[in-house]
Amino acid sequence: MEELGIDDIPSEPPAELEAVLATFNPLGDPVTPEEVAERLSKNLYTQLSDGSDDAVWGAISRAVIYIGAVLRRLNVPYDFDDKIVREIVLMHTIYELHIALGHEEAGKEYRIKARDIIRAAWGDFPEANTPPEKGTAAAVAVPPKRTKPW
Repeated sequence: MEELGIDDIPSEPPAELEAVLATFNPLGDPVTPEEVAERLSKNLYTQLSDGSDDAVWGAISRAVIYIGAVLRRLNVPYDFDDKIVREIVLMHTIYELHIALGHEEAGKEYRIKARDIIRAAWGDFPEANTPPEKGTAAAVAVPPKRTKPW
């Protein structure tokens, strides 16, 4: 490690990072594939899950991470026992299942519903594509116009 010059890189997360990760872990009972199946017709669930609960668990995991990031940015507790949070995770899980099969347009309505619930409950939805708040603008000096000598 000495020859690489990386001795001073910590191999364990600092205490601050551990505190952040601890707050990201949702409380309550996790969303299950059975709960997702209850929201969809049998045929649609079979198609989206590709006949495997593993695919649904993967979609739940992606939804949990995404919604966790949104709730953290809004400073909202991440608790699956909160009916609103649970509903948002369910909606985003269904969206993730559609995305996994390449059906973005079909799943878009679920993402929109999740976003609308977040906005209704907490008044905001942090969009990744919105520009950051603008800081102080820089002044630009414009040289005077040159006039013709004749």
